[in-house]
Amino acid sequence: MEKNNMESLKGDLSPKAGAIFLVLMVFFGSFLLFWMEPLIGRLLTPRFGGAVHVWLVCLMFFQGMLLIGYLYAHLLANRFWKYHLALLLIPLVNFPLNVYYHFDSSSPLWEVLGILFLNAALPFAVLSTTAVVAQSWLARSQAGKFYEPYPLYAASNAGALVALIGYTFLAEPLMELRSLRLAWSWTYALYGIIVVGAWFLLRPRQEIETREPDKNQNPGAQTIPDSSYAEWLVLSSLPSAFLLAVTNLITLEIGSFPLIWVIPLALYLTSFIVTFRTGGGAPRFLKLLWPEILFLAFFLYTPTFTNSLIYIGILTVFFTICILCHGYLYELRPPAEFLTKYYLLISLGGLIGGIFISVIAPLIFIGLFEYPILLALFAVAFWYLREDGFIQFWPKASWWAKGGRVLVMGVLIFFIAKGSWTNLQYMTVYRHRNFYGTYRITDYAINLNGSPSAMRFLIHGMTIHGAQLLDPGLRLTPMMYYQKGWAIADVFDSIESPRRIAIIGLGSGVTAAYARENDTFTYYEIDDDNEKIARQFFTFLDESKGKTQVVVGDGRYSLQKTADSNQYDLIFVDAFSGDGIPTNLVTREALGVYLRRLAENGIVLFHVSNRYYELQPVINSIAREMQLFAVQSNPISDQEDFLMAKNRVKCVAISRAPERLAPLLEKGWIADGKGGSSEKVSPWTDEYINIFSPLIEKIRHEWGEKNGEPAQTRP
Repeated sequence: MEKNNMESLKGDLSPKAGAIFLVLMVFFGSFLLFWMEPLIGRLLTPRFGGAVHVWLVCLMFFQGMLLIGYLYAHLLANRFWKYHLALLLIPLVNFPLNVYYHFDSSSPLWEVLGILFLNAALPFAVLSTTAVVAQSWLARSQAGKFYEPYPLYAASNAGALVALIGYTFLAEPLMELRSLRLAWSWTYALYGIIVVGAWFLLRPRQEIETREPDKNQNPGAQTIPDSSYAEWLVLSSLPSAFLLAVTNLITLEIGSFPLIWVIPLALYLTSFIVTFRTGGGAPRFLKLLWPEILFLAFFLYTPTFTNSLIYIGILTVFFTICILCHGYLYELRPPAEFLTKYYLLISLGGLIGGIFISVIAPLIFIGLFEYPILLALFAVAFWYLREDGFIQFWPKASWWAKGGRVLVMGVLIFFIAKGSWTNLQYMTVYRHRNFYGTYRITDYAINLNGSPSAMRFLIHGMTIHGAQLLDPGLRLTPMMYYQKGWAIADVFDSIESPRRIAIIGLGSGVTAAYARENDTFTYYEIDDDNEKIARQFFTFLDESKGKTQVVVGDGRYSLQKTADSNQYDLIFVDAFSGDGIPTNLVTREALGVYLRRLAENGIVLFHVSNRYYELQPVINSIAREMQLFAVQSNPISDQEDFLMAKNRVKCVAISRAPERLAPLLEKGWIADGKGGSSEKVSPWTDEYINIFSPLIEKIRHEWGEKNGEPAQTRP
């Protein structure tokens, strides 16, 4: 009798407890997946000089592993459901999580993929099975009679969102990489316990437990039309491709690190959570306003200037478009027994979108043309999926509603045309795109000292990184950030010839204009295409008075490999990616490499002019910790020359010998003062980088100037 009561009690409690464990299982599985993504990206990016495309390849790879997990669940889980727990042991071969194995290839794309397969494929593939296996277990248990599977999908996305936000805003700013890796590993152990608990509570059976069929339900409604498969594929591939396109557009300009990676990805996942909630889908007003949304998205692609508001706008329309697509995807969801196919097609669509942006687009496009192309494809998809209300809007709407929509679209079209026309004023000589970003060479007519002239610009992303006057007599005149009498020129002029100078980052090669006879300038450039562009479209390297040579490879690691006899008088860190600076070049360990290749009284010069980050405090804190001497340029803020309008040359010079920096102090440079903001900033290391510090310093600095604090000017 007592035994029967216990069995009855167990029968009442197990389905509910099992369902709770399933929710926890899906939540933690997704949490681990999306904690792993930025962590692996953070481990890989420094190896490739902070290249933006590393993260895009990571996203594509993770989408592929997710598809493999779904394929396993769809094809094999039914046969091996009893042995699924054994898969939990596979990730132990890579504990604690790290990049242990390397893969050498002449192509950075294949090198990144090789490293990911060797180090991240097994744990990610195992974790990617969680959501579908959990739904399979639910369907094969008593709990499947009482609980819907859709909350598990919401729990999966919630876990992903918590992981992304937690990693970016809490974990990375507070913890070193080794601690982050250990935290992931211990969380995986907790996840394993939860999975085992869910299995023992649910005891899934070979046959699927189903609810009693609804007598009023039409049996024919359980079939899936072929068009639905195509719709699922399109509505999942387009937003996935747009995720990578928007991420590429923003990271290419602002920088490639988790804070910037996570924001678009978190918005993408949030759109799933919003639309896949109970009674979800997209709001009806968005379905009516999709033409205006797409016009706005195109307008934000065409401006001739960049600032944070542009990127906030791009992220807003990106989120809105994702809600529209995923809302339609939710409305087209199938009955529960077809969910595995449904998720499989969604995953396949995500991979197709990822492959298009990370592999195909760089091969067939010479610019970021996938962005407007995707907007056109969205227009076709939204027109195809339009509701009758869209067609009925015009005959039924009031005149003010019609006029308002026409006015909004007219204004957007006007500004799109204006931005496009302004861009046409620059004569584009050359475009190029590769793993490391986009290059554009443009010629522009200028008025120089009252005489007509022309200047050629090198634009990486949307940021100018070099310029040269085309007049043969003026071609060796440094322009933009490098003008004579400015901060960078101060340092070059302070060193007596013959000089041995290393420059990390080639750009147009403009610094070669400062070379004198018997000088040797060695450039370290990670992108071999950059050297071809600098030699083909600019003459600085060929016409330099000194000896110039280019070493292809990551600047820091190439310097590390050079012979100890290479003692440079100056190491100039001038690398770029759009307007972002690779973080691996401004860590304590990086400065240690520079010092080992620097003459005893040499100078390490960092060029840190940036619209988004205040990097001087970070570099000053590193110098202070290493007991070095640092001075920073006093940026010019009152220039009216259009070539330097709003551009402030910001540099930090470091040396072992304070007397070596005295000439710079005489020219208005500022010593690293005590009690300054830099003392509040922790030094960056290979294990610890807090991107919030320079971001907050930049906001504080800009806010202070807007509120009347005097801007510093050079004497």
